[in-house]
Amino acid sequence: MNTVSTLTLRGALADPALRETLLASTVFLVLSLGLTYLVAWLYVIRSALVREARSRVDRLLVCGHALRAGRPSDVYRQRLHRAAKLACDDPSLDLLLAGGGAPSEAAVGREWLLAQAAVDADRIGLEAASTDTFENLRHAREMLGPETRLGIVTSRFHLARVLIYARQLGLRAAPVPAEDRWRWTVDNVKASLREAAFLKWFVCGRFWAQIARRQSLLERIR
Repeated sequence: MNTVSTLTLRGALADPALRETLLASTVFLVLSLGLTYLVAWLYVIRSALVREARSRVDRLLVCGHALRAGRPSDVYRQRLHRAAKLACDDPSLDLLLAGGGAPSEAAVGREWLLAQAAVDADRIGLEAASTDTFENLRHAREMLGPETRLGIVTSRFHLARVLIYARQLGLRAAPVPAEDRWRWTVDNVKASLREAAFLKWFVCGRFWAQIARRQSLLERIR
């Protein structure tokens, strides 16, 4: 389990609102005999397999990933490499690196780009206050505005969840997969199963908040 997943689960145990949505998600899972999780996983895989549709964007948001001994993980380097290539191909395209921590994933990603890619420092912005994907996108919305056309650079196993979050926040977002194609590796399958769990949690929790008219919960995802 990566650092972000651990933080999210710890937050669920400490935060009454997250505990409530986690409980609701678990109830839906049991009542559906696991169908909600299966549907979420199939959606994650469908999103991972989709061919990239290139569209015009104003800025690239690069999703962070848990660091390894203070350095970018293999997954994070793949995302950074993809963003750097697109930025080099289009000199008008600036980057926003997302991810907090100490050191922050965003700051470490910037150091890697400056050392490994021909991207000028003034083209790299940082969003280093977030601890999870939803916060990444919310803070990006605050920094750039909801009308900015964002290309979200992330791993294929992460596309489903990040795009659902982006739609929830009213962002104009286009997927930019870090990999050329989906590969059925053990690590990717594990990651897709983990993503399905988080996606199911979010969607079922949101559904519960809507049908139960839990405005305090709905405010958390706006």
